[in-house]
Amino acid sequence: MLERDLNEFKCPQQFVQFKLALKNAQLSKQRITFVINKSADANDIERFLQKNDYSYNFNKQRGLLLVEPLHV
Repeated sequence: MLERDLNEFKCPQQFVQFKLALKNAQLSKQRITFVINKSADANDIERFLQKNDYSYNFNKQRGLLLVEPLHV
């Protein structure tokens, strides 16, 4: 499992870094955990995951997002 801390980034860079890490996780077919600043607006990230049918679990209180790889 991979992990990527996005706390240091602000929008839109947070979303860009999220997509890059997600792509790398997908290529290696691994699940990935993101650490997201709890005060950051993660709506764009959640919309992206929903639109692209990713299976994920987002604990907003802890700022942890677990994304499963897509099965193609």
